[in-house]
Formats: sequence, C-alpha cells, structure tokens
Amino acid sequence: MGQKTSTIQNKVKAIQDNKARVTDVSFDQVDITEKVARKIADGLRENNNVQRLSLKNCNLSTLSVRHLSDALCNIAITSNIQRLDLANNSTIGVEAGKYLANVLLNNKVLEHLILNNCGLEDDGTVSVATSLCKNCTLITLEIGTNGITDLGAKLLGEMLKTNTRLEGLSLWQNELSAEGAQFLAQGLQINKTLLWLGLGSNQIEAQGVWALTESLRSGSPLLWLGLGGNSIGDRGVLHLASLLQEDCSSLQSLGLGGNEIQDEGIKILATSLKTNTRLRSLGLGGNQIADEGGQAIGDMLTANHTLKKLLLSSNLLGDSAVVYISDGLRYNSGLELLLLADNPFGDDGGLSLTQVLCKENVSLKVLDIHGTRMSHHTEQKVVHQLQQLSKLTKLGSAYGAKESSQQRSTSVSHHTESTSLSQRSTSFISQRDEGEARKMAREKQREKFLSQALAQKTSTAQLF
Repeated sequence: MGQKTSTIQNKVKAIQDNKARVTDVSFDQVDITEKVARKIADGLRENNNVQRLSLKNCNLSTLSVRHLSDALCNIAITSNIQRLDLANNSTIGVEAGKYLANVLLNNKVLEHLILNNCGLEDDGTVSVATSLCKNCTLITLEIGTNGITDLGAKLLGEMLKTNTRLEGLSLWQNELSAEGAQFLAQGLQINKTLLWLGLGSNQIEAQGVWALTESLRSGSPLLWLGLGGNSIGDRGVLHLASLLQEDCSSLQSLGLGGNEIQDEGIKILATSLKTNTRLRSLGLGGNQIADEGGQAIGDMLTANHTLKKLLLSSNLLGDSAVVYISDGLRYNSGLELLLLADNPFGDDGGLSLTQVLCKENVSLKVLDIHGTRMSHHTEQKVVHQLQQLSKLTKLGSAYGAKESSQQRSTSVSHHTESTSLSQRSTSFISQRDEGEARKMAREKQREKFLSQALAQKTSTAQLF
C-alpha cells in the first residue's frame, strides 16, 4: 500500500512540475480519492506538457471528474492533453457527462476521449453528444458499455449531422436496437468525416443493417464497420452483400463475428466479393459456417485479390471446406492473414493447406490453426513443413510457431480470436489430466499470437 501511495505521489509531482516535461501519465488500476483527484487537477492547471492522461479503473467519483474537467477548461495555462482515458470508472455516472461536455465545449486540444463503462447511460450520453455538435477538435470517442439505448443513439445521430471533425465512434456493448441503428444511419447520410464505427454486441439485427447499408450507399466515407454480435443472421448479410456487390461504398473493413450466419448467407456474401475491389478485411469468426460456406469462400478466393484479412475462427469448417479454401488459395495472390482456429477440420484439411502454402501460394503471411481436429502426428508434420517451406511469417499452432527473423522466439505463440472468445479458455488444471493442463497453457499463449498478428484496435467487433 505504501509503495502505491508513493507512486501516486511521484506522478502527481511530475504533473505539478511543469518543467519535467512529462508527456504521458497513467494512474491505471489505482483507487484515486477525491483528494488526490483534486491534486491532479491542480497540477494540470499549471501544466502544458502532459499530452496523454490515463485514469482507467480508478474508482473515480463524479466530483473527481468535475475537478479534472474544470482543470482541462483552465484558460490561464492552456491544457495540452490530447488523449484522456477514463474507461472502467462506472462510478462516475450520469452527472459526469455534463462536466465532460463542458470540456468538449471549451477545450480546443483534446482529440481522443475514452469513456467505456463509465455509467453514462442516455442522459450522460446526450450531454456529450450535444457538446459535440459544436466541438471541432475531438477525433475519436469511445463510449461502449454505458447502457445507451436508442434514445442516446438518436442524439448521437443528430450530432453526426453537424459535427465536422469526429473520425471514430465506438458504441460497443450497449443496448441499441434496429431503431438506434436507423438514427445513426440518418446521421451518416449527412456526415462527411466519420471513418470508423463500432456497434458490436448490440441488437441491431437485420433491419438495422439495412439502414446502415443505405447510408453507405449515400456517400458516407466510412472505412471500418464493426457489427459483431448483433444477431443479424443471413438476412442481414443479404443487405451487406448487395452493397458489396455494387462496389459503391468506401468500406474497407467489415466485422461480422458472432452473428448466427450460416452457409446460405455466406454463399451470397462470397458471390458479392468476387467483384468487390474495396474490402480489405472481413471478420466472420464465431458463426455457423460449414462445408457449403467453405466451398463458397474457396470459390471467392479464386476471383478476389483485394481481400487481405479473413477471420474464420470458431465456425463449423470441416475437411472438405478447408480443401475448398486451400484450392482458392492456390489461385489467390492477395490474402495475407487467415484465421482458422477452433474449426472441426482434421488431417485432410491440414495437409491440403500445407501443400498449397508450401508449393504455390506466396501471399499468405499469417495463419492460425489452433484447436482443430488434426491428429497430433499430422499437426506436428504440418507445422514442421510450414515452418520450413512456406512464406508464412506467423503461424499459430499447438505444436509450434513461426515468426519473422526479427521476432523469432523459442516460446510457442498462441492467441484467441477476441476477448470474448478467450473466455472459452479452461480454468481448471487437474493432476490426473495433463492434457487439459496443456490445453490451458496453449490457450493462454494463443492470446499473444493474435495480439501480434492483428496490430489493430482491440475490440471484439473489429476482430470479428
């Protein structure tokens, strides 16, 4: 406890000493009392060097946020904080939204604001959204897990109609329905700056997807759209496929994981991608794609050379599906990342991949084959051949990993497809069952593999 107190005091002094030229300060995962928050705020009033301030999971109170907000609005010495992270402070509540809105109205430097899991609810969100109608500096706003309903989405949609600066908005894991998606879509039809939108783990369903695709047809500059975990099903995919086949939107990355998508939906989506020239990344993990869907994906890969990343982990892909995908890779020169972890294909699928990647395909650089049904002997053989003969720079497997020469390590690198899927990792180690112990170790190591392979924003929606 004494050591933590000393660390906090040193960081507060670093802020107070403006001459120290400290630019990054983090108090993450340390309880910050209102007294300490006031000291931090007082230090910020005299500081124009700190650019990034993080107070994640600090059990902040509403009053603490008020102190900090007042400091960021100080006019005597202009704050230089460009990134403020208050995530996982569910105790700050609705009222804090008003204080933060004041910052957005008066501070001309802040560019990135992270408020995930802060208990804002609709009222707090309305305060923030209203201030953003006039704000011209904020670039990204993350307000996931705040209990935001369609009412909050309505105000955010109105904000998008007038805001001319915001480029990124994350609303992951809130309570939005199709109506909320429609409100956001109305804003997107007018907005000309938003480049990425995260809506993962809501309930917008197929009707919400339709509204969003209509806004993308209208000329929205959106490049990245995360829709993982929204129960869109094959009907929702139909709307997206129509948009992609027209090749009329600027969309480059699409996350559709955990959406109960089956073979029929994938057939339609794959057909649309045969002629699409814009999409670079497609996340389909955690769906119900089986052999017919795998065949459609394989056919698509023979024609599409634009797609760079394809995430198919945790589906129902068997041997025949992976053989079809391998055949597609035989003629594909664009795909660089393929995730096939936790699919039920066995030796035939693994060997077909190996043959193509070792002899014909030279574009694929990252492959994950964890958690399949290959026999131990075959998977070891597959890994050995891929390490020696393929062009892969990263290989995820229970029996080895391949990395580039700069990253080569003796440890086995593993990953899970996303934070939510990592919860599948077993938590029991039994002396009587060493196989389960090894499985848990592999799952933990697998997290490292994905974090390295996907050097991107870490949200479930995106990884999907």
